[in-house]
Amino acid sequence: KKMNFFIVSKRKKGKLDLATRYNVLRSKFKAFFCRSQFVAIVASDTKQACDKITQKLRKNDASLGTIWFDSHGMYKKGYSLFFIGQDEISYISLKDSVLISDFEKLSPFVDPNTRLVIGSCYGGATYTRTSIDYKDSTRMNGDSLMIAIGKIIRNGKVYASESWVMTKPGLFRRRPSVGGFPGRKLFRDVCYEPAWKNMGVWNQYDAGLGKISKSNPVSLDRYGNLIVRGIPYNHERNFKKSYHKKITRLQANLYK
Repeated sequence: KKMNFFIVSKRKKGKLDLATRYNVLRSKFKAFFCRSQFVAIVASDTKQACDKITQKLRKNDASLGTIWFDSHGMYKKGYSLFFIGQDEISYISLKDSVLISDFEKLSPFVDPNTRLVIGSCYGGATYTRTSIDYKDSTRMNGDSLMIAIGKIIRNGKVYASESWVMTKPGLFRRRPSVGGFPGRKLFRDVCYEPAWKNMGVWNQYDAGLGKISKSNPVSLDRYGNLIVRGIPYNHERNFKKSYHKKITRLQANLYK
């Protein structure tokens, strides 16, 4: 028996985050109708998330199917990351023995069919991006993040996006919306050019084989199982027209 999980960070007090609140509501709604297969967890840190996951798995005598870590990315930091509550997870922070021990709690429940998804923007970015003030360039090292997680869980596959992860309506409907782009003006700044060029591109790390490869965009079905799109995002309807329009109109000094 397998169980799937959707992990959302607990909202900070006094901070309005409509995207996170929406994801909490819809994942809880989905999980309500298939409790034995799909569990939505709101966590304040990594320890709490992993403890709740392992508790559910032991109670149901199940292995870990798909686990989606829903999070914001932070392009301005210059490296790939995601958050579990107050904890920042990156290839840098995963050198911390405390974080490692929290994630290691999951490893007994992981097998080659386990899928771990970093659901943050730029979570698997491997390109070099220009800083938002154009003063320097840094490599995002999303592949290092994926490999670091794979080494801890020792098996299964890790998925992460080179660009944006849009969890608007469609995440649980096998639609390609996760490969889209945000509409705010600041994302049309020229510093985001690498993200535009890699829009809809995902990476897959096979922890058992120690191998990274490209993947089509991913989504979830109604039970929280991972679905990999059958075609690349740049083959989706109307992609070329929309992409060309955006990439040719990038400007400087839009990020404020």
